[in-house]
Amino acid sequence: MGIVLRFFVIAFAFLLACFAAGLVVAYGLIAPEFAKLSTAEPEVLLGFLFLVTAAGIVTPFYVFAPAALIIFVSEMLSIRSVLYYALMGALVGALAYVLSDVTARMQGAGTVVPLTRELQFMVAGGIVGGFVYWLIAGRRAGVWKA
Repeated sequence: MGIVLRFFVIAFAFLLACFAAGLVVAYGLIAPEFAKLSTAEPEVLLGFLFLVTAAGIVTPFYVFAPAALIIFVSEMLSIRSVLYYALMGALVGALAYVLSDVTARMQGAGTVVPLTRELQFMVAGGIVGGFVYWLIAGRRAGVWKA
């Protein structure tokens, strides 16, 4: 496989991984609200699909630099372990949470409470994104060098 074709596979895998991570984060944030709303209403489904699409579009902007570094290292060292991609995805998800500047909220009387629920969703989204990337491109990392 040529390096040019490998580049397109990596780009495609990265975009699908970002979309999968956005899906996990959007579902995690909106799932508690599904119990309160009737799922028979088309507005609920359309709102969810809008959130998933928006998260899938915004996610690559937050995670491109760290993910590109991780992908570069994995390609150069031919790392093909699913555990590597899942752990690095979790790291990128946590980093995206920190970079998004949604680290704490004020709760009465000036008390700051960390947003751990959202951090958990971001890390879970990163793990899923890392797994999706591994399924598409990570299993054949470094194949272009042969």
